[in-house]
Amino acid sequence: MICILAGNYGEALTYARGMELEPDEWFYPQTPEDLNSKQNFHVLVIGTAGQNVPITYFENVFRLAKQRGKVNRK
Repeated sequence: MICILAGNYGEALTYARGMELEPDEWFYPQTPEDLNSKQNFHVLVIGTAGQNVPITYFENVFRLAKQRGKVNRK
């Protein structure tokens, strides 16, 4: 599973399609709370991620994504 952190869903979708990822192979967290129900995934930061929000917000989302992605990883 891949978590795509992008400037918006459309940007994440365009990237996923370009990489020929199936819908069940990736997700885009709309809010930080979306990450709480996910585990065992890789994090990709693409495009304009972090440019339209305060840097502290982006850093917190990125930190949480990296933390949650490691849960149950073998």
